[in-house]
Amino acid sequence: MNAPASRPDLASTADQAELDPSSGKERSTARELPCVHCGLPTPCDGGCNPKQVFCCGGCRQAYQLIHGWGLDQFYSLRDQASGSSENLSLASLSSRNRYEVFDDDLFLGRSKPVEFGQGQLKTSLSLSGLHCAACVWLIENIAKRTAGWTSARVNMSRHTIEIIFAPQQIKLSQIADLIGQLGYTAFPLTDQPVDAFAAENRRLLMRIAVAGFLAANAMWIAIALYAGDASWVAADHRSLLRLFGTGLGLASVLGPGRVFFVGALASLRTRTPHMDLPVALGLLVGSVVGGYNAFVGVGEVYFDSLSMLVFLLLIGRWVQFRQQHRAANAIELLLRITPQHARRIESQQPGDFNAASEPSDPAQASGDGRMVTVDSLQTGQAVRVLVGESIPVDGSVLAGQSMVDRSLLTGESVPVAVGAGDEVTAGTVNLTSPIDVQVSAVGMESRIGQVMQTVERALGKRTPIVQLADRIGGVFVVAVTSLAVVTFAYWLRSGLDQATANATSLLIVACPCALALATPLAIAITLGRAAKRKVLIRDGGVLQQLSRPGVVWFDKTGTLTEGRPKAKQIAGPEEALFIATALERSCCHPIADAIIQAAQQAAATRSESQAVDSYVCQNVALAVGGVSGEVQQIDEAGDSIRCWDAKIGNQPFVSAHAHPIDVSMQRAVERCVDDGATPILLAVDGQIVAVFGVADRLKRDASQTVESLRALGWQVGILSGDHPSTVQLIANQAGVPKSMAFGAMTPEEKLAVVTSASSPSDESRDDSDSRLNPADLDPAIVRGTTVMIGDGANDAAALAAADVGIAVRGGAEVSLQSAPVFVASSRLHCVPELIQASKSANRLIATTFAVSLSYNMIAAGLAMSGMITPLVAAVLMPISSVSVLSLSLIWPTFGKETR
Repeated sequence: MNAPASRPDLASTADQAELDPSSGKERSTARELPCVHCGLPTPCDGGCNPKQVFCCGGCRQAYQLIHGWGLDQFYSLRDQASGSSENLSLASLSSRNRYEVFDDDLFLGRSKPVEFGQGQLKTSLSLSGLHCAACVWLIENIAKRTAGWTSARVNMSRHTIEIIFAPQQIKLSQIADLIGQLGYTAFPLTDQPVDAFAAENRRLLMRIAVAGFLAANAMWIAIALYAGDASWVAADHRSLLRLFGTGLGLASVLGPGRVFFVGALASLRTRTPHMDLPVALGLLVGSVVGGYNAFVGVGEVYFDSLSMLVFLLLIGRWVQFRQQHRAANAIELLLRITPQHARRIESQQPGDFNAASEPSDPAQASGDGRMVTVDSLQTGQAVRVLVGESIPVDGSVLAGQSMVDRSLLTGESVPVAVGAGDEVTAGTVNLTSPIDVQVSAVGMESRIGQVMQTVERALGKRTPIVQLADRIGGVFVVAVTSLAVVTFAYWLRSGLDQATANATSLLIVACPCALALATPLAIAITLGRAAKRKVLIRDGGVLQQLSRPGVVWFDKTGTLTEGRPKAKQIAGPEEALFIATALERSCCHPIADAIIQAAQQAAATRSESQAVDSYVCQNVALAVGGVSGEVQQIDEAGDSIRCWDAKIGNQPFVSAHAHPIDVSMQRAVERCVDDGATPILLAVDGQIVAVFGVADRLKRDASQTVESLRALGWQVGILSGDHPSTVQLIANQAGVPKSMAFGAMTPEEKLAVVTSASSPSDESRDDSDSRLNPADLDPAIVRGTTVMIGDGANDAAALAAADVGIAVRGGAEVSLQSAPVFVASSRLHCVPELIQASKSANRLIATTFAVSLSYNMIAAGLAMSGMITPLVAAVLMPISSVSVLSLSLIWPTFGKETR
């Protein structure tokens, strides 16, 4: 049965043995029987002899050899140990049957697939056997070539793989089987942390130890042979030494060196060029020629060089693995926002904070609580969080009352009061009093964990430049293999030994691992360093886009300004501020908070703090643009002294419910607008009696940020829903050209400007609002990168439509859904820092790519010219990868952090 050539179904199984009914032939009764030698299920016809079933020619030859030597008892002893040959066949299942448990949700546990839409499922598995970028590249390319396997995203730092597949076309067990065929082992995620690095490091060190032992002994024999050439060792002794050396070298190639052949065979099987292919070819050519020379007794045997070659290659792979782990581990640590340890309450009862209040001895500050790692916590356990600490888990408050800062997750700038029964989330900060929290979710299961997974997925995303590097790496593998054939053919006239040595040197030294490693490593390190500065990046592709200047659009409120408006009374009696406060108490709005705060400050200045509380409001009615109600002034006994019908809000709302505004109040409104404040009017018993100006101050680093962006070649503009005159004032303060400041913009109009698809309508605008039409913007700006900076919730449409959306408000949880970048810091200057880092990251990619490509070209030239031996090639081969790793780690993508 042949799979379609364009997209082979690598997971197709042998149970397709029935013939097409349309053929007119009778269906066969195809079945699977165990191989007589190894027990693997083997497809065969219904009339085949069960005792003559072999899965491959190798098993047939082994079976005939065992019988030829009269060792038939081997099979009897084997069957007795298993109970019967039938039991053996069940115990020696094929890899496919071994992985059938992956279709059982109970076995998968945390790795149970979840719905992903369009009939697809998504799951995550742990992986063992990963050692370099080539492994990631191979597995992800296999997914593209397998029907039903939509995508695979490998995380080197965690040794996990995220799989999306169509269950109607392929089972998870079949995918696990394919991964196993590539030489890697998949298994479900566990609740207990698995040190994948330690396990893989141990395996590599064991291979190195065995390879070192074999190489050392092979070299001793080689020394004896070289000395024998000068001391006339007997020919039979010399032949014996050659055979012993051959045996040691062959053991090294087929033992520790087997890892290179596994990668190469997987490459050939899946028709995807792999970095191990040239290395395996070099070892194979050297082994074949050396083995032939050993048995015929003439020429070089190479096995001293080949055994040392395997030893040095494994050392290089181990060094690269350690360096990659160092980089990945650094990234993982930078991404951690929640604390890694917590105070688990054991003998102490929740709510007993006596010991926790001891300030003198920090070791005793945890009371009877025990410091444990957060990963070890279980659902239902309790932890204690002291003042100023970040809450380590999601859960509910068991005891205590406090104020919690939730700005990182939700974007709320005002702390929230929590008490017994209230929900709290990891990553938020406990501000005022100790609390005990019952655990409901830990680590990546928490809300902040889900946000961090969104960021972490960016590390594995294959951006266009990474895909280009992958394609170049694949072409390079084919080119090196072809050049090795040409080299061998060219040098064959100088002898088989010389041709073999030069071709092997080329295959070894020109390994393109560094080419495949350079780009993704540079992006991953930049994203990690950005996270350290509280800039969370969901898509690594923004680094490439931010390196091309264009236009940066800022929202005003909360982006260029602080987002915490201040109120000031422009006109009207002092008592008007207290009446306004009574109305605004029923509102949850920044303007209401500003008026209330102004009244409290005014009362405190006159030592009349109780005056504010003596004004109360009844029959409150909320409407678009304002609030109305019945305000009363009460005495100490609670009796009403005076009563007013009051309304407060913007000018259209108040004017619609009051007498026409008089000249003095209109001048106050105009003065308020000229100062860049929003006018708020108060009407009492139908008469407008007071005007308040509410203004939002410019952030301290806003002007510096705009100046830095313009110095970097970017145009800067403002898109705001505020009054045009207010926007013009803020633009003047921030250094933004008036022609690039747009006010009274609806979300739809912001979207139109960002996409340059249409221009905002000028209807219902003030005639004094002289602004450029967005459709008339400089074409160079339109062609460049469009960046929108605003609120992750309110500006979601514009953020998502821009080439790069940067959310500075709204909280990480909401913002990362609409924008690929979220700034958790209050510093606005981190935006030009990110742009500079993007340019630096692109320079790093170009530099590392040039270094690795130049190195390989020079080394390949030396190998083809016969100037280096296979042994020297093995020493030089890992230098390019280590150089790329070291350069990426020390490259200054970000400058020194300013505060």
